[in-house]
Amino acid sequence: MKTLFKILFIATALMVLAAMFGGFALLHHHGPDLHIVMNDEELSLGSGDFGDWLGAGIGLFVAGVVCCIVVPLALLLGLALPLLMLAGVFGLGLAALLGVGAVLGSPLILLGLLLFVVLRNRHRAVNAKPGAV
Repeated sequence: MKTLFKILFIATALMVLAAMFGGFALLHHHGPDLHIVMNDEELSLGSGDFGDWLGAGIGLFVAGVVCCIVVPLALLLGLALPLLMLAGVFGLGLAALLGVGAVLGSPLILLGLLLFVVLRNRHRAVNAKPGAV
């Protein structure tokens, strides 16, 4: 499944780049005037007016920023942030349980440590060879 998501991400990124390059190419073509009709409204580009080119360039820039920055951040904040918060809550719960267990079990832990030290030293004393320095 990881490969599928990588392939889909790369394909989406390539489509966004192709759309941006296509818009840039339409803006900077050197042919006759560009005439666009959308919803029965006419838009003519290529007349040489600086305002038209500036508006179209700003629109392409905003669309590129939205596609490349805003959408990935929205996905990260919408999906990754709740998962991180859930992991943090589980981590705090686990730390609390381990802390309570350590406090309640501390006398037994100390007793076990003391027995370990005593038995370890006794075992070394029994295995020590007499006459060895």
